Amino acid sequence: MANITRANGTLTLVGDWKEEDIALFQPVLNSWSFYGQYGIQYCGNLSEQNKSASFFGCGRWGFSGTLESFHEWTIDWIKTHGPLTVQEYQDFLKNMHKKDLKIEMSYEDDGDDFFVEETGFFVSDGEELIYHTSTSAPIETPWEDYGKECFDAAVEFFRSFTVDADDLKLKKWVKQWIRPSHCFLDYEPGEDVYEFLENNSFMMEDAFFYDEILFDALKQNIKLKEDERLEEMYRFMEETYGIDYTLELPEDFDRSELAENESDEEFLHWYEQLEEKMKTK
Repeated sequence: MANITRANGTLTLVGDWKEEDIALFQPVLNSWSFYGQYGIQYCGNLSEQNKSASFFGCGRWGFSGTLESFHEWTIDWIKTHGPLTVQEYQDFLKNMHKKDLKIEMSYEDDGDDFFVEETGFFVSDGEELIYHTSTSAPIETPWEDYGKECFDAAVEFFRSFTVDADDLKLKKWVKQWIRPSHCFLDYEPGEDVYEFLENNSFMMEDAFFYDEILFDALKQNIKLKEDERLEEMYRFMEETYGIDYTLELPEDFDRSELAENESDEEFLHWYEQLEEKMKTK
């Protein structure tokens, strides 16, 4: 079953929209609630004087991908539900194209383990409604919001790739280098590493690993198990993101980039607060 994302934002009519243009758009907009699960569930009133309105919508995996499907879904909706007709939709598309009108969508999309801020827009070529994403930036949720259980799960996941890792150094490395996520709670000891990463990658793109020097930073203080599981993780990262963790650092590389970014005392204070926060929930 697909994960449902929740998008909140602003719909803006860009261009010289007149009342007659908005009147052509309104029945199309009304149809975009679709089945009540994916699409735009609510949008405020639009007029020639007020060309922006707040909206709430739901996406399938991600809202931008859902918006890209709106044309096909609208066609299907006309065939099976209405009251929007083929002629009304065609008139709307031709009018948008003729007058060079656009519909901008600016929103925050909150999904299962991701939170992004995006802007895109609809245009028409006269026959089809086309959606383009113009900007997309992740809004990161900190470990404090995920909680100690999620952080500790990430620590244990990466501990399984190490040899007698120093607990404090490993935890500091996870906090510094691993993007916060609750997916590590789902990992079962002995589970196929490649399959686990593949099954979770849809939620976070490259969220498991920030940087190509990730494991170089880890190896400053901790020995890795050179076994099949580590090879599977490396293989996943190279095949999925084109990151090769087996490459040696160049001789002129500034190794200060690998250094820990906080003292032991600072980390322990942060970790104690994480524990206290869990106790108060």
